[in-house]
Order: sequence, then C-alpha cells, then structure tokens
Amino acid sequence: MSEKRFSLFLLVICLLPVTLTGLVFADEPPGSEFADIVLMNGTVYTVEYGTDWQETPQEAIAIHGRSILAVDTNSGIKQYIGPDTQVHDLMGKMVLPGFIDTHIHLGAAAQIMAGVDLLSCTSLSEIQSNLSDYAEKNKDVPVIRGFGWNYFLFNESGPHKEMLDEVISNKPVILTSFDGHATWVNSRALEIAKITDSTPDPTGGKIERDAEGNPTGVLREMAASNLVTSKVPPLTIAQIKEMLEKILPKASEAGITTADDAAVSPEIISAFADLEDEGKLPVRVFGEIVALPELGVEEIPLMEAERSIFYPGYPTIEEGYSYIDDLPGLLDGESSYNITLSTLPDYSDDEGLFRIQTGKLFLDGVIEGHTGYLIEPYTDEPSTYGTINWDVNKFQDMIEALDSLGFQIDIHAIGDGAVRMCLDAYQNAQEKNGIRDSRHKISHIQLIDPTDVHRIHDLGIIAALQPNWFYYDENFDHVSLPYLGKERAHQMYALKTILDSGGMVAFGTDYPVGTDYLTYNPLDGIRTAVSRLPLPPDSPITEPYRPEELIDLKTAIEAYTYWGAYTNFMENSTGTLEQVKLADIVVLDSDIFSLPPEDINKAKVIATYLEGKQVFADAEFSADTA
Repeated sequence: MSEKRFSLFLLVICLLPVTLTGLVFADEPPGSEFADIVLMNGTVYTVEYGTDWQETPQEAIAIHGRSILAVDTNSGIKQYIGPDTQVHDLMGKMVLPGFIDTHIHLGAAAQIMAGVDLLSCTSLSEIQSNLSDYAEKNKDVPVIRGFGWNYFLFNESGPHKEMLDEVISNKPVILTSFDGHATWVNSRALEIAKITDSTPDPTGGKIERDAEGNPTGVLREMAASNLVTSKVPPLTIAQIKEMLEKILPKASEAGITTADDAAVSPEIISAFADLEDEGKLPVRVFGEIVALPELGVEEIPLMEAERSIFYPGYPTIEEGYSYIDDLPGLLDGESSYNITLSTLPDYSDDEGLFRIQTGKLFLDGVIEGHTGYLIEPYTDEPSTYGTINWDVNKFQDMIEALDSLGFQIDIHAIGDGAVRMCLDAYQNAQEKNGIRDSRHKISHIQLIDPTDVHRIHDLGIIAALQPNWFYYDENFDHVSLPYLGKERAHQMYALKTILDSGGMVAFGTDYPVGTDYLTYNPLDGIRTAVSRLPLPPDSPITEPYRPEELIDLKTAIEAYTYWGAYTNFMENSTGTLEQVKLADIVVLDSDIFSLPPEDINKAKVIATYLEGKQVFADAEFSADTA
C-alpha cells in the first residue's frame, strides 16, 4: 500500500512537518561527457523565453539521466556520443519542449470512462439504448453513471427523469452533461437523495422543476449535483487507477509531459499517488484541490494537509518565503500598485511526479446552462444574470485566506461578472496580504468586460485558456447569439486582447469537457489559436471567429510550454530546451512552422520524453543506434 495513500494521511498528518527544501529539479551536469540519448539531425526549437528561438533552431540535443546535457549543432553534439549512447536520426523532424496542459481533468476522465459514454449520442433514443446495453452488461454495478449528454438534443422542456425511468428504474442513474455543469438523474436517484418539490435550491446550484414545481431530474452545478452524488457509493480507488492507466498513455501520445488536473477528489489523489509509487505515472501531474462553497474556510486545514504530503517543499508564509521582483509581464507596464517586490528562489522539490500546490474554486457555471455569471442579464432570459456558486463574502474570505497561506489559486470563471469578482477578490487579497509571487489563475474567461482586461496584467494573474474552443460551431447559433445577444457573442475569447494588455496566458484543453470536437491534443489548441477555424474536419464554416484575436504560432507554442512551466513555478526546470533543465521533450513528424495554420494539427507526435525517459514512441520514430 502506498505511503502517500490519502486514506492514511489523516492518521499521520501531525507527524509530517512542512519544510522548505529549495531543491531544483534537474540533475547537475554529469561528470561523464557522454550522453545516454542523442537526437540528431532535427529542427530543435528551444523556446527560450525572450529570444527569437523560432529563427535560430538548433539541430541536436543530448540527454544524460533526467537532464539536458547540451543543445547544439550536429557537429557540436558529437562530442557527447559514447559507445553506449542511443542515437536517433530525426531526419529533419521537429523537436519542442514537452507540452504543458494547465487545465485538464484526467481524474474526471477516468471516472467517466468507468460509466456510459454518451458523447457520441445524437438523440434521446441513442442515449436510452446505450444505457440499456450498459446496464445489461454490468448488472452488478450499484450506480449507473454516464457522461457527455448534450443540452441541444432536447426541446425547451429539456431532459427529465421519466426518460431515464423508462430504461432503468431500480437503481440510481447519474449522467453528467458534456460540459460537466449539469447532472441528469432518474427518479430512484432523486428518491435516494430525498429531493422533492419542497427541497430548496442549494447555494450555487439549481434543481430544475416543472410547471407544478416537481424536480425534473436535472441538477445544475456542483452544489445541486452533490445532493445526489454524495448519497451513492463513489468509484473505488482501484477503479479510478484502472481507468487512469488507460488515459495517461494517451496524454504522452499527445506530447503532454505536465498536466494540471483541475479538480481532484480524495479518491483521485490516492489513485495518482499509487500509480507514482508503482512507477506507472508517465506524466507530471499537479492536482488542484476543490474548495467546497458549503465549507469555505473550514476546509483549509484539510487542504493544507493534502499539500503538505504531496508537495512538502511548497513554501508557506510562515516559512518566510520572499517575493519576486522580476515577474515577466507584470512590471513592464504601468501597475496599479506601488509595491516593491523581492526575489523568490526556485523551490521545485524532487519528491515525485504528483504534487498538490493549488486550491480550486468554481465561481460560476456555463453560458449554455444560463449559469455563467454576467454583468448584464441574459438576452433570452432578462430575469437572470446567471449563478454564483459562492456567497460573495465567503468567496472573498476564502481567497484571502488561501493567499495568506501561500496557496496558488485557480478559479473557474466563465461570465464577465464572474471574472470581475475574481479580479476583485485577488485585488483584495493583495491589499490585505501584500503582493507575492502567487501566480494565481483564472480559468476559461469566456467573457471579460473590456474595462477589466488590464487588471489581469496589473494583478499578475495568469489567464488559463483553452483555445480549442475559439471557433464558430453549432453552439454559437444555438447558445451564444440568443443567450448573449450579438454584441457579447462577438466579444468572447479575447485572447490577443489579453496578451496585448500585458496579461500572461497559458494554454490547456479542459479535456474531457469540450465542444463538438473533444480533444486532448495540444496541437489542436495551437491550430485554433492561430487560425480561429473549426476543429471538426467536416465543418462547413470557413471563416475564422474574431480574426482580430488571432495570435502567431510562436506565441501559441510558448503558451503551451514556457508559460505552462511558469504557471507551475517550474520555468527554471522545464518548459524550454536548455542545458541542465529536465529533458521533457516532444518530437513531431513535421515542422509546424512550415505548415499552413489550418493544417498544424495534422502534424503527429512521434516521441515523448519525460525527464529523459521515453514514455511514448510510434513506429515512425527510428530506434537505430549509431
């Protein structure tokens, strides 16, 4: 049994001191001049921040142990080739730092895979058929779970419990929508949770009701969904592990070497910890602990305990960590604060591949559910502004408290109203606690009021965005235009605007949450960021969405590499290809700088290295040793 098993940590937490290690990730240059692995005759883009790296690629890279020994020309790298060095002839192929996904849900994807896949369903009858088939094949499963149903398969009355009762009535059915913000359940699930016409909506959630006030079976947002999910047995750690072992190799196949899992439960934490102890973790994972609105600051001791086990080197205010004075992008313009910052040493610890340093808060919902929180009301429902999952005062208190304890914070914010609340809370924390190198995040930012854009820069916030959403699709006509109105619908996903204001941007996928084209491939996101064209290959749309928000390829790559590393306080250890840094490397079959923007995602990952270890290679990647 793993020493890091979450189920045990409460028994020993008082015996585990939190220490500031000051360790660095990468190995020191070895005494031997010979490399373990050499990649030669390629196009090696180092992505060194602040340089014109795309104009001056190298040809070869040498790896020793976990680290990069050298990046040089072919002739310059030959001195590192010894009798036991494995040499790969890349024949001109492209080499980049490993991709860093700053917003993905690996644990949630594992949980989803343990149930019914509804993502491909295009009708109610297809959903019912899939449920029936699954129930017949899994008669011993106490709860029928599923993921991926789409709001737009139903008329205005929406899905309801009777549609599920027709198929399964003797056990609870719990189906999560494709965006993760609504749960559709049958009557048995409502019965177990004791949800009736007299059950009040929980704070930050909504129980959908029919004209007579009876629950329809649709529960909006986590607070409402938890009314049911908390009353049924969760998936076991063993089940989650089994599914993660199927998912994680796909991340490596996509070139992902670091992933920020944006919502981890105790079971997911235990599964990751066990996989690492068993040597089965091919991706570096930063888990984000979800803070529950109903608990608020009362949850902080538990969050601190989790962090102390899974990131013991992470500093807290009490340990006297200092502040940074050279934060890229923060001080190169006019700031709202005249505060002098000091220097923060690198504090990446060397304990393993799974860490926890971040607290995660879900502030609002999603536009398609009328739960994304807006400054002005919804166009099609003028009586609503959306949903705030937190009491405003509790939210500010939580942000201030987590910030004072040295947590990095990530907040889900879709609507412009929610984004403004995030910025206000971060500003309040800075005013109360002082400015530090927090690297707090706001995830998604589907809408931001133009007057708030500069505040991302001024407050040193990282905009964690998912560019694979940035195009016209059927949801635009069905949701964005009628729900938001024309003006706001054409203000979404202001990527270049944020960058031009000096804001820091890091990319991710949000997988398995998606639009009509589900993807965990960073090349899809890069392609969309530079083209704003639909990802589905059969889309009839040929015009980019908001072409004024297009960015160049260099910037898009940096958002998936250097700025991802920066987000995780690892820019001195990974994110670029430089001597002594960790050998986190991805090899592509073609140079995407030579491809038309719309074809960038046609390039394929042919090899991925994590800390010098090959975690993926396809048949195209030569294994010949010189």
